[in-house]
Amino acid sequence: MKKMLLLILISFYYTSYSQDGIVYYEFTDAIGMGGGNGEVYNAYSMFSKDKSYYVVAKDSLENAVSISKAKSHYQNSNGSVNKISNGLVLSAAGNQVVCDFSTKTLDSNLFDGKQIYVSETLPKFSWKITKQKKKIGSFECILGISNFRGRKYYAWYAPDIAVYSGPWKLNGLPGMILEAYDEGKNVMWNFKSYKFPIIVKQDYTIRKEKNSKKITFLTIDAFKKYCINTIESNYESAIIIAKSHPGMTPVKAPMASYYLESFE
Repeated sequence: MKKMLLLILISFYYTSYSQDGIVYYEFTDAIGMGGGNGEVYNAYSMFSKDKSYYVVAKDSLENAVSISKAKSHYQNSNGSVNKISNGLVLSAAGNQVVCDFSTKTLDSNLFDGKQIYVSETLPKFSWKITKQKKKIGSFECILGISNFRGRKYYAWYAPDIAVYSGPWKLNGLPGMILEAYDEGKNVMWNFKSYKFPIIVKQDYTIRKEKNSKKITFLTIDAFKKYCINTIESNYESAIIIAKSHPGMTPVKAPMASYYLESFE
């Protein structure tokens, strides 16, 4: 009887938690430059049957070696330097995205000099699934293509990992997205490793900074206004500075040159 009870408990334990898995990525942020020529971060996406949690630019995911490498990331093969690197931009909580496929909601945060929190309806992607295939790690992957908030994305997904998740806000393909990039390679996610199952119950919620107070989430429309106002404010500051520096011509770049998402 005791043996039977033990087997039932073990079965319940694995049934409850063995649906969780995790994919580790290398994320390249080349926003405003393109060509995959940007800072390289560690990232991961944790997933269950109906939820996912993604994080990047987090202190604990990086180390002194990776930060040091970032300083020389823009050095060309001939030794010349085409951009000054400021290194990795990190925060204690990182930039996070939580997708809940059962409630069709998405919560996220972005460190933009301060933490900005956003809550929205889970975005829908109109993926075009192609016949192109390639192997990533041990997985046979298929290419899907879709446009989303100012960028055209190419995403390689693994049907063998039967969830609709991926890195960042990318979702909706019939398999886990292991590699993705936009058309100009301003942003890129490259597969590093995969772990399944994770048999410890996971937390699919946005983490706060230790000293932060109650989180206030912006709507997606309010976030759009925030982005527009921030760009406008920076441009106006550049105009003031230019008055004291003859020959300096301020340029207001498009939103896609500042943020991963463009609402223009």
